Amino acid sequence: MNALPAVSAADVFADRPYRPDQHLKLALYAVIATLIEACAEDVDTAIQLHPFLADYAEEIESTLGHFDAPALHWRAALSAWEHAAHDGQTTLPLLALQRAGLSALDLELLLAVGLIEEDPRFGALFEHAQREQAQDRHGGFDAGLRRDGRPSFGLLMAWWRDHDGGDSVDPVRRSLHKLIELGLLQLPNQDAPRPDWTPTVQLAVWDGLRGELSATRWLRHLPHGQLPRLHDYIAPNEDLHCELLLQALRNDAAAPTLLIRGAVRNGRKTLAGVLAQALGKDLLWADASVFEDESRWRLFGVLAAMLDAVPAIEADSVPGETRQLAALPLVDAPLLVVTNRQGAWSCAGNRPVLDVELPLPDPAQRLAHWRACLPQASAQSLSELAGWRRLSSGHLRQVAASASAFARLAQREQPLREDLRRACRGLPTARLDTLATRLPAEGSLSELIVDDLTRDEIDALVTRCQWREPLAGASATVALGGVGVRALFAGPSGTGKTLAARMLAVELGKDVYRIDLASAVNKYLGETEKNLDRALSAAEELDVVLLLDEGDALMANRTDVGSSHDRYANLETNFLLQRIESFEGILVVTSNAADRIDRAFARRMDVVINFRAPDAWRRYEIVRLHLGDSDCDEAWLQDAASRCALSGGQWRNVVVHARLLALRSGGPVGTAHLQAALAREYRKIGGNCPMRVAEREPRPVAPSIARSTARSVPGA
Repeated sequence: MNALPAVSAADVFADRPYRPDQHLKLALYAVIATLIEACAEDVDTAIQLHPFLADYAEEIESTLGHFDAPALHWRAALSAWEHAAHDGQTTLPLLALQRAGLSALDLELLLAVGLIEEDPRFGALFEHAQREQAQDRHGGFDAGLRRDGRPSFGLLMAWWRDHDGGDSVDPVRRSLHKLIELGLLQLPNQDAPRPDWTPTVQLAVWDGLRGELSATRWLRHLPHGQLPRLHDYIAPNEDLHCELLLQALRNDAAAPTLLIRGAVRNGRKTLAGVLAQALGKDLLWADASVFEDESRWRLFGVLAAMLDAVPAIEADSVPGETRQLAALPLVDAPLLVVTNRQGAWSCAGNRPVLDVELPLPDPAQRLAHWRACLPQASAQSLSELAGWRRLSSGHLRQVAASASAFARLAQREQPLREDLRRACRGLPTARLDTLATRLPAEGSLSELIVDDLTRDEIDALVTRCQWREPLAGASATVALGGVGVRALFAGPSGTGKTLAARMLAVELGKDVYRIDLASAVNKYLGETEKNLDRALSAAEELDVVLLLDEGDALMANRTDVGSSHDRYANLETNFLLQRIESFEGILVVTSNAADRIDRAFARRMDVVINFRAPDAWRRYEIVRLHLGDSDCDEAWLQDAASRCALSGGQWRNVVVHARLLALRSGGPVGTAHLQAALAREYRKIGGNCPMRVAEREPRPVAPSIARSTARSVPGA
């Protein structure tokens, strides 16, 4: 080839942009120069055997100004460019791998294996060389040679044995094994003879070398410029000091693992991004599936090192579970784990474990979030919103965005409270919907017909729920409990316990969900606890009223252990005891048999409300409320309320059936309809309807009777 004026190493690539793709291209040319030298006696013979090499040889010669020991001089020029052009901001994956401990030989072998990803024509070159090598080794027999266009162990060891001026295949063999062990290379034909092993480069690794790592089902890369900044971060409370966390993460002795615990969509991943940005690094996310495959775990570490990123994992644990984190290859950055409040984590080696829990935002922090989301809202509106719902930060921002969209559709400048309620119903509830059912929150507590004592207790419960956050922080010296409210509604069936829970939710402006025991209770060991924990956690995050109907089914008295069934039943009870005590939402438990509930549960209830069977006057009020306008005889109606000691739920059934009979007859509800409906209800319960006795004189119900009846109720 023709000689050209030589160029100094420092000036060879002076005009090349400092980018990952450009760096990869220049590094590949060093590999190509080695191949041109190794595949034939001289460059002309190499081009004659493989004509496509002519363009590469011409590019190398025109860049260097000569073709004398091109691989050696190209490497020197590349090293000079790497140091001279460094801008302090751009991450070059190849250099990051070198800083993580890979040698120049390791990197060249990696690039040689992946070369056909850039130019498939090199596959023919490798196959030709390997065919000749196999013929020399096997006496012309090469039927078992893997022909996929990739270099084999034998070929790589032959062509790179003199990489560092030596003449031994051992360094090459060690480098190849190192690349496989780290997860940079894979070995699909490990059953072949070792010289015929044909390694491959994982596509994610090659994309990462180009600086083009695309998101996959389990992996997501966030560049440094896309991460949130520390001064924009709203901490959930004043106890979280990000500067102290950063100081701990910068520990030079051993990069720690930081567990970021808390509710879903409560700023855990935002905090991870803030910390990575403050450390001057990218962020690489992996989901829980990274634990299921050892090769995926190694790849995760390699990609984090290559991208100079902080590795972060999002994975929840279940109660009683312990997870062991293996060492991440090549990574010396902190490892961030976003998880829930349950479970324990440990790390291999000497990596320390730090633990920080993000509570739901307190009123002051919610005010800051609302102000950021609704900057045009008045100070009074923002203050009201801060105390309206105890939402996680992510849910709060989603509600604000959705409510603003509803307001714009209605051509309003600011969202109304109804827009916000509608937006709350649009929050993701999948985790709760699988284990609980949303009940229609309708009616008003003013319509609930109960005795005066029960009414006072319900009013006190409403006040407790409305002021639960100020109450929890009212004393700095005396523990007044958390923000959770746990109420037990006890009483016979049909006395309005479930109805009261629904009306309580209306009064508080929240949705109400009833736990589906058929979905929550599981015969397999530990599954019931997991399901209950998911339901309780989701209720906390969505700030809904959670109803545990017929709670004595789960809260029954613990028994002496006489069998494994008793032991596991007691374990479920113990778990539920602990979880209810730490619950930070509003929980209503109803029971028809409160005496069956374990005393430990009763002690943990903040409010216990007894629902009694209605007396005569309240039965009359219940019938009148459900009946509305009708043609019923008033004296007969009062007599029926006095004689028929049915529960409120049963009287509702009577009125519903009477309406059905009236619809069929085509007129308003009359006395005959109620008479027939009453008889039907008594047949359902196996009793005799008192109103069938015609000779009895009607007994009107007066308020004085109701008052005397109320006084006769124990505790009234």
